[in-house]
Amino acid sequence: MLMFLDKDIAHIACVMPAALAEGRGGPILSSEYWRRRLHKLLDASHLTRSQLCALDRLLLQLDAFDARHHRAAPTSQAPLSIDISTTQAPRWKAS
Repeated sequence: MLMFLDKDIAHIACVMPAALAEGRGGPILSSEYWRRRLHKLLDASHLTRSQLCALDRLLLQLDAFDARHHRAAPTSQAPLSIDISTTQAPRWKAS
């Protein structure tokens, strides 16, 4: 399972920037789509510290993209911060 997660994270890191690139009609896939994909991966149990860090970097990229394009972050979820001080299952804290 860990190998699959690493490959999925690497795939998203590779294709997400191109899919968000502005074309004639805007991004190929929306930041909301990528945010949902990343949150699904965050829901996996037993993520390693490096996986959590990679997912956090990708979420920060989405935040920056949304800020550049004056898009509000999804209001259905409170902002989250990830506690990566342990390699156990992630602990979520509301910001």
